[in-house]
Formats: sequence, structure tokens, C-alpha cells
Amino acid sequence: MSPLRRRFAAVAVASAFALTASACSSGSGSSSADGRTVVKFWSMPYWIGQDNKVKELVDEFNASQQKVTVQLTSLEWKDGRDKIKQAVAAGNGPDVWLMNNGLDVDFLKAGTLAPLDKLGYTPADLDKFLPLSAVDRYNGKMYGVPLYFDSDVLVYRTDILKSYGFTAPPKTWDELKSMAKTITTRSAAAGKKVMGWQFKGMDDHLNAINSTWESFLCQAGGSLTSPDYATSTQNSTAGKTAMDYMRSFYTEKISRTGTSALNGFISGEVAMFPFFQSVIADVQAGGAKTAGKWAVAPMPAGPKSGCSMVGGHSLVAKAGGKNLAAAGTFMRWLASPERSAQYMDFHAIFPYDLTKVTPAVKATVDAKIKGDPSWPAIFEQLNRNTPDLVLQDRNAYQTRWDAQKASIVAGVDGQSSVDKALSSIDDQVDQALKAK
Repeated sequence: MSPLRRRFAAVAVASAFALTASACSSGSGSSSADGRTVVKFWSMPYWIGQDNKVKELVDEFNASQQKVTVQLTSLEWKDGRDKIKQAVAAGNGPDVWLMNNGLDVDFLKAGTLAPLDKLGYTPADLDKFLPLSAVDRYNGKMYGVPLYFDSDVLVYRTDILKSYGFTAPPKTWDELKSMAKTITTRSAAAGKKVMGWQFKGMDDHLNAINSTWESFLCQAGGSLTSPDYATSTQNSTAGKTAMDYMRSFYTEKISRTGTSALNGFISGEVAMFPFFQSVIADVQAGGAKTAGKWAVAPMPAGPKSGCSMVGGHSLVAKAGGKNLAAAGTFMRWLASPERSAQYMDFHAIFPYDLTKVTPAVKATVDAKIKGDPSWPAIFEQLNRNTPDLVLQDRNAYQTRWDAQKASIVAGVDGQSSVDKALSSIDDQVDQALKAK
């Protein structure tokens, strides 16, 4: 039995009965009534703001094919990843599924994922992706095909900054803190109580503290693990610098925990916050409350750099299946330059090198960039980032993110000392790394 099967066998058996009939139908290599090869695809609704879009894309693919039919099982973000992991461990999971960029090292070590060269991808195909696609490499091979990238950026209210005398967003940690403090202090004196800054995740969207924290840790020059990925390294000089900086916003009463960064931003109660650029779709959903009143900028640079967390999603396929060719056909379609250009509509970052796509695709992407003032800042931020942080993060990923959700918030808002908070993360992650 593989390591992945051993690790999840108990929960997989318990959960198998709860999976829908459609999720378990048509096994690998089976054929539909019209003789097409069936590919089972499990996905969360990655098209931000429009949950039905993934189904529409699958329907479009099926209509274009004569030999392949994709059966979609739609999952929810709250437990979709767990359902996939449990089903794959039990041997009745999908042929193709959605996974975070960086992939899951448990799947990689267990040999569960098919390398892309077994799915019909050539070296020339892989050369078309941005260098950040290295986040989906393992032992020299690519196992995930990027749909799009995410990158933490600064989102700010232009109207609020202007009302307090600021004509441009902050470019450094010092400028960020000074501007945020001015807005918070002066607005409170005027009876408006506008928070100059909120760290995304110190609010009702707790999971976001992970991308926030890893961005600021990176900017302080820190790392998540040792170079060999064997040891957690957050309790470091850089880790303490990052947490001390974040903590100062609350000890100096610039920011308040419990206030939603996004909701406060839309209502005009928060002036600035950091998050993946895909949050733009949520800001735009604010309608008249936000229209013409906000913009995006690269992250303020820390003591060492202006880097930020990289995210996004890829497609992966099950190794050893009887329908790898059909799975590859679907993956190459859904993660094609043509589809990735469409994903830019929800501000997903195009994962291909524009010098290596067709003129038609390049023209489409160029038009989208030209028509939206957010894109230059997003691409500037993307170019500051490397695969390193994501490659570290995929080792003991779930343990790390669970530990950070508890310890980062506790350390930043003063419930725990900085040293205790960072040590707690390292202790939990080290145990998980040793268990691998």
C-alpha cells in the first residue's frame, strides 16, 4: 500500500459512502453510451464570482469532442480538497482534478500523479509556461499544468488616500505604516473611524492569514523551511521582524482585529489591505460603493525585498490510469492559452510566456491588459516573485496552514508572544515533516 493510501485509508473508507453517485460512476478507461472515453474531473469553482463557469467550460469541451467525454463532479471549497484526497486514497477518485499550484507533496511522493510527458505534453509545450511553472515540478518532471497564477498585491482606496493628502500608494513598510497611522488617527479625530490598514486574515477570512503572513515573511528575508525542506525555519530573525512589524499595527491601534478587510474596504472603513489579485472580482461586486474609488499596487517592499506569496491552481491527473491520453486531451484544452486568456476576466494571471503563444492569443491578452489599469501593477508584483516559497510551502502544507491560522493571529494580536507563536508553528510542522 502506498504512503498516501496508508495515511488516508481510514478517512477514505468512512467518507466513501458520502460521495455522490456521479462522483463514483464510470471508472477510469470506461466508455460512455456513444463510445467516447470517459474522464472524471473533480473541481472546485475556480472561476471567481461565477460558480457555474466550470460546468460551462466542461460542456463546451464535450461539445467539441468526438472521442472524449468529461464527467464533472463539482465540489465546495470548504471540503473539496479533502474529498479528493480521501477518494484518491480509496482508489475511486477522479482521473483529473484541481490542485493548488505547488501541488501536494504527499501525492508526489506516493507516485499518485502522472507526469505531464505521459499525458501528451512535449518539452516545447512546457517551455511555453512562465518560469514560475517550476512550482509544479518534482524531481525534474512537471506534474501539474497551471491554469493561472495568483500573487498577493496591495489593494487601496484612492478616494480615502486622496482625502488624507496621499497621491500614491505606499512603496515600503515604513511608508505603509506611516500612511495607515495618519489615516486611522485623523479619521478617528474627525469621528469617521477609517482603518488605514488591515492585514487580510486578521478578520473573518482567517485562512487568508497564510498568504498574508508568507508575503511579509518573504519580504523580511525569511523562509518556511530549510533548503532541503526537512526543517521548519519560521522562528528566525526574519520571522520575528515580520511578526513584530505586523503586531505593531495593533499595539499602536492603527488596525483592529475582527474587522473584515474586504467588507470594510467596500464600505469605506478600511483604506488598504493585501490579498491575491483575484479579490478584485469581490471589490468590483461592491458596485457603486467602490466604482472608481480603488486601485491596485505592488506590495510595499520590506527590509529585504518586495516579494509576495504566489498561488493559483493547476490540473493534475492520476498516474497509471487507462485513459491518460484522454485525460491529457482535456487538460491541454482546459489549461490552454486560449482558456487561460479567458480566466483573466476574473483577474487570474496568465501563466504563459506571451512571446511563445499564437498572435491571436497574444492580441487577446494584450487587449485585456490595455483595458484594465490593474494589470501593470499585478505583473510588476508577479515579476518580483520566484517559485521558492511555494516549493517550500508544499511540504507539510496542511499542517503549516492550520498552525499559521492559529499562531500568526495569536502572535500578531498579542494573545501569544512572538517567540512562542513562531516556535509553535515550527514544532508542529517539524513533526509533520518527520512523519513523511
